Amino acid sequence: MKQMPLLLFLSFFGLLFPHSVWSQAANPTEVKINPKTSYQTMAGFGASLAFYEGWLTAHPNKSQIYDAIFGELSLDILRVRNAYDYDATMISKVKEFSTAAQNRLGKPIDILVTSWGPPAYLKSNNDAKNGGTLKYSVADGKVNFNYAGFAEWWNKSLDNYNANGIYPAYISIQNEPDYEDTWETCLLRPSEVVTATDTIAGYNKSLDAVYDTIQKRDSKPRILGPETAGFGFNSVQNYVNALDVSKLYGIAHHLYNGVDVNNPYASTNFATVGNIHKSLPHFQTEFSGGNWYSLAGLIYKSLYDENAVAYLYWDLIWTGGGLVSLDFPWDRSQWGNSVGYTRTKEFYTFKQFSAHIHPGWKRVESPSHSLMVKTLAFISADGDSAAWVAINTSSTSTYNIRLAIDGKKITGTTINRTSEADDWIVLEGKADSSILIGPKSVTTVSMALSDLTSSATDLNTARTVDHVRNYPNPFTESTELLFSLSNGDRLQLKVFDLQGKLLRNESLGFFDHGEHRYTFYRNGLHPGIYFYRLESGNGEILQGKMAIGDKR
Repeated sequence: MKQMPLLLFLSFFGLLFPHSVWSQAANPTEVKINPKTSYQTMAGFGASLAFYEGWLTAHPNKSQIYDAIFGELSLDILRVRNAYDYDATMISKVKEFSTAAQNRLGKPIDILVTSWGPPAYLKSNNDAKNGGTLKYSVADGKVNFNYAGFAEWWNKSLDNYNANGIYPAYISIQNEPDYEDTWETCLLRPSEVVTATDTIAGYNKSLDAVYDTIQKRDSKPRILGPETAGFGFNSVQNYVNALDVSKLYGIAHHLYNGVDVNNPYASTNFATVGNIHKSLPHFQTEFSGGNWYSLAGLIYKSLYDENAVAYLYWDLIWTGGGLVSLDFPWDRSQWGNSVGYTRTKEFYTFKQFSAHIHPGWKRVESPSHSLMVKTLAFISADGDSAAWVAINTSSTSTYNIRLAIDGKKITGTTINRTSEADDWIVLEGKADSSILIGPKSVTTVSMALSDLTSSATDLNTARTVDHVRNYPNPFTESTELLFSLSNGDRLQLKVFDLQGKLLRNESLGFFDHGEHRYTFYRNGLHPGIYFYRLESGNGEILQGKMAIGDKR
């Protein structure tokens, strides 16, 4: 098909002013992002819906909550509990979560299924809770753990998920195998321990059994492990060194030891663990602790020092905490506000990353002009979008930044900030002119890009371009399309979801040659990513994509 002889670019009006005025620093310092030096490819951001699942499914405002946790946060990975054979209601809850996520994201969310522990009949203490290990028998002086039973339980669990239309992207055979408590836990040492005082199954043999069993399946999830409680005390190394690493897709762990949450930048464990089997992707699959500001530091250290491809928060919803704090759904008199839920401060910090950085994006080089400002940069696979995150660790200094990207022109900018006083507010500014990075804040800049050699750099030439770049990303209610036609024609706008389903087909009417403006309204489209086509009367097509966010 021929390309349309028009040049299309987008802009967004109505940006909010910052709540406070920062002191103007000196002339802006250029930070030049270098896409030619790249690091890990992102799998995304996620969180756990584990425990309090029934509070969410019973909540009278759950649709709004789903809008917040899936639409606003733009989650990529949802971590859930494998409760097969001891909680028959869990599968219906997970199915509801999966459907709610897909409706808001416009695509299936990646599911990570983790076992907090197998059912009581597979446990040495005959209890799904309170620690214990895998059930074992003793014959001729030899201890035999029931690895086969554990593997078959996992296999039947996946049968149950698949029968309900859920095909997990990842599984973790045991949550925190190095930790026991009163809730569902199951100890698995790196390898079997059989002494006069301890009889504990081995994680390595458990992994072998599960891996070998699920290889027979048509749909095989990727296995993450060992998912230790933290990465201090060489815990990750001890487990990984004992197992056949070829059976893992990725290295996974938590952060409950090995890091000072009040000063995450001081920890060397991120870099140390990042050097373990560097060819495998690394996942931080659970943590909450510290506060909104230390969360930004933990994400930074995970992505920068460890080169993690994913960061998962622990409690997506909880009572009195989490990213969204839930009130008791069955009694409105116990609610703290009119809706029965609250976005926490951590919600907005997490959103600074999750709403702007997407699966398939690569982390690229981003020099920092100050030791006080920690920066990360990411670029999309097709090179038409980028995100830059700056964490100002100074409590007093403001920094004036001008961004540039080697080989690219920045054609659109959206800037968001979370600080002590602000929750993901939209700021004025252009990435290639001046951005103020205020004290003790997290600032994210989303950018639409074009190649410096692209015809899109010169509006007046009205040369043909191969695709359009949507700006801002995301928008909430409307975005304005400004376009220039070299010849008059009738235009049609079509919008599709990620599965190619036509959702909107708007006749824009006839436009004469020259510059024009058209306002596109979301009008009921859920938060998510969409493709669109602008078609002329003679069949010429220009394509683009847009991301829709949600109001707070």
